[in-house]
Amino acid sequence: MRILLLGHPVLAPALRGLGHDVFTVGTMGAHDILLRSPVNGRGLHERLASRGFAPDIVVYMDDGNLPFVDGIEEAGVPLLFYSVDTFCNPWHVSFAHAFDVVCVAQKDYIPIFADSGHAPLWLPLFCRVATEPVTVDEWLEARDIPVSFVGTLKPRNIPDRLPFLKAFARQCPLFCRQGDFVPVFRRSRIVLNQTAALEINFRCFESMGCGAALLTDGAGHGLRELFTPGRDILPPYRRGDVASAVAGAERWLSRPRELAEIALAGLGKVTAAHTDVARAREIVALCRGIRPDALERRRETLPVRRKHIRAAYGAIVAELPPECEQHRAFYLHLAAKYGEVIRR
Repeated sequence: MRILLLGHPVLAPALRGLGHDVFTVGTMGAHDILLRSPVNGRGLHERLASRGFAPDIVVYMDDGNLPFVDGIEEAGVPLLFYSVDTFCNPWHVSFAHAFDVVCVAQKDYIPIFADSGHAPLWLPLFCRVATEPVTVDEWLEARDIPVSFVGTLKPRNIPDRLPFLKAFARQCPLFCRQGDFVPVFRRSRIVLNQTAALEINFRCFESMGCGAALLTDGAGHGLRELFTPGRDILPPYRRGDVASAVAGAERWLSRPRELAEIALAGLGKVTAAHTDVARAREIVALCRGIRPDALERRRETLPVRRKHIRAAYGAIVAELPPECEQHRAFYLHLAAKYGEVIRR
């Protein structure tokens, strides 16, 4: 199957490993086509054709950025949207009307999509790296970092992260850095996770895939349906509560064999059901399950869908700060264009 993967290219290796021909397009990172500015559907089609690629399906995986393909709803192939950071991109709910299948990574947002007329599917995130299982004794011998955190230390949308990590480190040993998480997580007994909005983020799955015990903040978005605190993850601490996080880490560090058993159970759970390969298989199955009449229904309902897409562009304009005037002007132009199409 020929798959056009828009946005986050994280699933490209898994999809290719399953034998699919994958072409990636995005605005940042490593892509087959790296866009410097948004394109319309026709322009993208021409660029793909010049590279000899005609997709059977299109998967748009949220990468935290603004939409960059105008007119995607007109595509004549199955379209799947994977919303990840819904909590900081509420325009996803309206924009998703351009697609045939809508998947949502954070389960608590499912009702919001459903209220907007979607039939959303819960598709949690996943790990890209999975270590080999070991014995408890081997785990204890290899893990020389008590607690670690790897991630952006000063994200704009999480201003309390660095103060929280510094406060934690004053009370409990913490190895903290940005960059490649794999070598650190594979040496860690506990990975401390701090979220933007109590979401189940990539760090949850990646830490467990590297064999560390996960200590995260909050139990929403289906966490207790995926994992069992005290069995394959550590009991969550209260969001922003340094004392709660420190107490949880110290409690389990003082029980090293129990901690190892929880970490290894988490590794087994993630590698069995929550890898990039598992998600790639699910996404392909969903796209293959889109019936031809679904594409016809999308064409027949374009006027209604475009009203929602126009609302998404309007929401983006309202959210962007004044310093992003160029982006504001672009999405305001798109909203006006969609309004003219609807009136015609």
